Order: sequence, then structure tokens, then C-alpha cells
Amino acid sequence: MNKQYEVIIVGGRIAGASLALRLAQQKRQVLLIDRATFPSWPAVPSSPMVHPGTMRLLDELGLAEADYAYPEARVTHLILDVMGKFQAVMPTELMQIDRNYIYGIDRNKFDMVLWQRAASCPTVTAHDNFAMTGVVKDVTGRVTGIVGRTGNRTEELFQADLIVGADGRFSAAARKFGAKPFMELNDYPSASYHAEWEGVGPYSDTYPHPVVMYQLGDGYSLLCIPVAQGKYIVGNYFRTGDAHFGSKNLEEHYLKAIHSVPRLREQLKNARQVTPVVGVRRIENGYRQAYGEGWALVGDAFHYESPLDGQGFYNALLASKFLAEAIGQWQDGKSWLEAGRDYQQRFYDTTHDMLKQTVARVQQELYTTPPPFVVNTLIRWMLTDPAYQKNFLLYLSRAIDPNEFSFAPNLGSMARGLLRDIFRIRLRPDPVLVGA
Repeated sequence: MNKQYEVIIVGGRIAGASLALRLAQQKRQVLLIDRATFPSWPAVPSSPMVHPGTMRLLDELGLAEADYAYPEARVTHLILDVMGKFQAVMPTELMQIDRNYIYGIDRNKFDMVLWQRAASCPTVTAHDNFAMTGVVKDVTGRVTGIVGRTGNRTEELFQADLIVGADGRFSAAARKFGAKPFMELNDYPSASYHAEWEGVGPYSDTYPHPVVMYQLGDGYSLLCIPVAQGKYIVGNYFRTGDAHFGSKNLEEHYLKAIHSVPRLREQLKNARQVTPVVGVRRIENGYRQAYGEGWALVGDAFHYESPLDGQGFYNALLASKFLAEAIGQWQDGKSWLEAGRDYQQRFYDTTHDMLKQTVARVQQELYTTPPPFVVNTLIRWMLTDPAYQKNFLLYLSRAIDPNEFSFAPNLGSMARGLLRDIFRIRLRPDPVLVGA
């Protein structure tokens, strides 16, 4: 069967489904396919969170917060627990912007909502459980269509003016198109694995369900994100070079780290792990060529980076917005290669500074081991300083230019931290008088 569309999108999760929604607003005839069956979790780990910047992009798609997030996953505090040293509690209200909170995201719900919204559009034809098996090119090498099938059924041919790969960081479409990386920052590769848990207890009476990062030391962190009532994603982050335990021991390694944290062990004592541990041994950071004759890339297929800063959702939605606008310009008369080049450059210019900051944070969090004295003074003063916390939260929410933020202690945070310590010492009861 040979069917003709304006755009075929290979991959129906965040980037692909949001692109289909934007193209439907332009009345484009779109075929949207995904090899998965929805609802389902993606196999590649992410930090499933949406911050205010991401919510604004979802507003543009006509999605309300209640459509894609559970109210119990609304987060008002981020906590960094440097194990055995100190704890930094960051209230999101410090941001003082339109939305002073974030959401943990259940990908079953979120991806399903986007898929169904796209599939309900009159100009979008959507097929899940459908795998692309090849691309079709004409005699000039221009991509003109795809071949694919559901299960063991006979292959079908679909043709379009443009084929878009939205199938993730290990994109089969990118390989078939011949897309190559043009910029990478891979001096500090990381590994990450996660699983979903349900029946998770509260973190504390004061902070029932915050997002918590535990720094266990020696370049190893655990990130705990509430995504629904009693449901969490618990993931780990560590250096790629330390992932030497082998696939057979992956689960054991993951559980051992979790059980080494007393507070987390208490939260999970009545919980159960409901998904296998999945992840990536080497997470790279960079950009692939995002356009060519008859094709384009969007989302992680185009721009891939560490999930440590939780920017994946935002970047996917931003790229689909920019690509939809480029497709509109192409249809209005600009050549596709010119429109595609502008799309690639625009997205690169908008995200490159943030990528550099994320890689710097990976280096700092996983590859740097400051002396204990520095951790207990300079770093503690910085991370517990409200002014630093506000800028950090604004940075994560893409509310300020990434270049305006620094992970290094400054004179202000050091002075305020020292004063807080002095004040606490002065208020501390004289141990000789206690109980007198």
C-alpha cells in the first residue's frame, strides 16, 4: 500500500507527538508512528520533570496542567542531601515567577495524553506498535518515504514531502538518513539507570514529597522524583567508567545503592518496584545534523544530553516548535535546505549555553571530589544560600540566561554563609548550662 503525506514523523513520544500537534495547527497531513504501544514508559532514562518553562510550551499546545500531571506530583521543594555532611532545602517559591513549582511526570500518563491529542487531530493519522524498517530514497539520494510494519504483518510503504526522525538519542532514523554529529561534549560521560516504585512513604512530615538528590560521594548520586500518589522514579547517576558491574548485576548494584541511604530505605520499606531497572551506560552530549534532502531530526534524535538538569522535556518541546515553524516557512516558499539550516542554527543558538552548563554540572557532581573542609564550608554556604538557590531554580526553569548562573561559590554566598554559622554558634546553648 502506498500512501502520501506532507510529513511523516517516526517516533510518537514528546518531540514527535508535539510536532504532530503543531503541524495539525497548520492543517498539514501528517503520519505519526511509534514502535511502542501506548501507554508505556520509554526505555531510555530521563528526569521526568516539567518546570515553568516547559509548562509554557505545553500551554501553547492547549494542554492544561491537569491533563498531563497528577496533583500529588506538584513539587514545591527540591532537597540536596550531601550524605553525612549537610542538607540544602530549596523552596521553589523563591523563583517568584508565574509558576513557582514543578511537576514530577508519570510518563505513562504524559506520553499517552500527547499521543491521543495528536491522534485526535483530523489531519493526523497515528499508528503505534508500528516499526519503521527502512527509508526510501530517489535516484538523487533524497529521502521520499518509509517502509514499516506492525508485528509480522506485510510491510507498507508511506511517502511524504518530509520524513522526521523523532525516535530518541539512539535514533534509527538518524542512522538511515546518514545524520552525523556536528558538536559533542563528551569528556565527562555519565551513566544512569532508573525504575518506578509505588507505595512510597513520605520523605518527612515537613516535606512529604519533594524532589531529592542524594550525593553518596565518589561521583555517585540518587535522584528521587514523585510522579503520582505514592509513586516515584528513583534513578542513579554516576561516571560511565564506574559502570563495570555488568548487565547481570545491574539490579543488585541499583538496589545496593538505594539501601545504603537510611531515609530512602525507610521511604521504600513498604513500597515495591514495579518496573525493571533500565538505563544507559554511556550518556553522551551533543547535536546531530538536523536536516537534509527530504528529512529532519527533532528531540533527542537531534540534541542529546545528560538528564542531570532535567531539561529533556523542555528541549524536545522547543525543538518541535522551531521545526514546525521552519516547515511553515518552507511551505511558504523557502527551500527546505534553507529552512532546515535555519532551524538547526536557531535551536543550537538557543540551547548550546545550557548544554555547556549541564556538562559543567556533570563534571562538578560526578568527576570532582572537593576536600571535606571545602564541602563543609564553601559548598555548604553556597547551596544553603537563598540567593544562590533562587538563581539555581531560575536556571533550571530556563527563566534566566544560563550564562548568568555559576556553580562556583561567590563572595556573597560565602559571606552570608559565614554569618549564618556565626549566628548559630552564638545562639547555641552553653553545654555546661543545659539541664542545670
